[in-house]
Amino acid sequence: SVLARETLNCKEINLFEAALAWAHAECARREIDTTPTNKRSMLGSAIYLIRFPTMTLEEFANSAAQLGILTPQETIDIFLHFTAASKPILLYPIKARAGLKA
Repeated sequence: SVLARETLNCKEINLFEAALAWAHAECARREIDTTPTNKRSMLGSAIYLIRFPTMTLEEFANSAAQLGILTPQETIDIFLHFTAASKPILLYPIKARAGLKA
């Protein structure tokens, strides 16, 4: 999976948007409604390869947090990861991708 690659050299918000576009297209291909629940279903376990905690707080707040793809608890936990001294345990990777080495 592209989302599993450590060497991707792009912003995580762009990967999330690309994954959502793919999920939208997959819903359309299967002729099912393009609801947030169905998009998440199309992503399956690949959702857990998206490194939401490596987005900026603003990117997360203005995108993933508002789209209904994440559960309310996942959204809260990621916000707490950004802001709280005591960080919750997340199911999402918290380390930024290494990118391409020169």
